Amino acid sequence: MTTATTNKTNAEVMYGNFTNVAGATITTGYAVAYTTAAASVNGNNAVLPAISSNTTFAGICDSDVPDTQTGRFIAYGYAASVFIFDAGSAVTTNVGDAVGPGVANSLGVNSTGLVDILGPVIALETVASGVNNGGGYIRGLVKAM
Repeated sequence: MTTATTNKTNAEVMYGNFTNVAGATITTGYAVAYTTAAASVNGNNAVLPAISSNTTFAGICDSDVPDTQTGRFIAYGYAASVFIFDAGSAVTTNVGDAVGPGVANSLGVNSTGLVDILGPVIALETVASGVNNGGGYIRGLVKAM
């Protein structure tokens, strides 16, 4: 775990590292979850969220990480790019709403995902129903710790 403050005007961000075992690149802004596959569990291997790994949500990917490579995720703090998965319906997410990982292959987070009142991610901008119905990016406060 690494804590970083870039300057006096930016908040601290906490990063964690992971090894991508998803079989494909995990893109900037996508949700990262620790794998629950028995042969791969080691506390560092991570995948895109699936039904079996939603509860192991680690954070938001900080940069594109190719398969089998090591990268980092934002575990706590501001994320300029958080992918919103397609909710499949007209849902508006407002500033301050909790968003979380969803169904298998959702790649991102949404207010229809696995959430409680505290997150694990808080939307820092409104997500119009059109974005919720097609996927897109927002800014968010990650609280995965």
